[in-house]
Amino acid sequence: MLILIPLKSITAANKFRQFFHADDSDIVGLLCIARALDGGESDIVSSHHVWNTLQKERPDVAETLTKPIWYFDRKGEVSAGEEPYIKTSVFYLETGPNPRVYSKWDPYYIKSLDRFMSTGVIPPLSPEQIEAAKVLEETCARLSLHMILEIGDIQFLSNEHVLHARTAYKDFAPPKPRRHLMRLWLATPEGEGGWKLPFHDSAEKKRGGIQVNNNAPVAPLDAE
Repeated sequence: MLILIPLKSITAANKFRQFFHADDSDIVGLLCIARALDGGESDIVSSHHVWNTLQKERPDVAETLTKPIWYFDRKGEVSAGEEPYIKTSVFYLETGPNPRVYSKWDPYYIKSLDRFMSTGVIPPLSPEQIEAAKVLEETCARLSLHMILEIGDIQFLSNEHVLHARTAYKDFAPPKPRRHLMRLWLATPEGEGGWKLPFHDSAEKKRGGIQVNNNAPVAPLDAE
């Protein structure tokens, strides 16, 4: 059974490109309600393919991405007693009879940490980390599949296996509708066949997503 986390409506005015990343849920779904005048299309890539390619072409980058030296901003979505960021690796490698590769990556949650870096709370990115982030994005772009969602199309992606991005876009002028996609985050708990993840809530039925204290989830049908 799939557990619904939040439902969001994406009508953001930001028309810039989104870089490759994975959301904080097991599965992300998109329903296209209205297309942009130009762009706003989807790029996806297998994180396993990316990892294998990095191992062959840039083993130094692959090694940097497996080190637990990466800070990710929580952007204020923090429960009482928690740090405003987490420190982890980008790629996790599991060995044994069933070896696996799992990735957690979102460059926006690294770039937004400037407020902590500038005050010395956390260290700035090293030259190796800057190079690794650059090579990772370039490799994703080179290996990616480009998708165009028409009105009524639905896309489901596993954040355990796929990194996704969005091209820049230009909206129609009013009164024509703006680009509009409905987003759905789903959890697949361990007890229902989901992957065991390297996070504290891996065994919970409602895992991933955003939970601050005991606040009830908010699911607006239109962007706030």
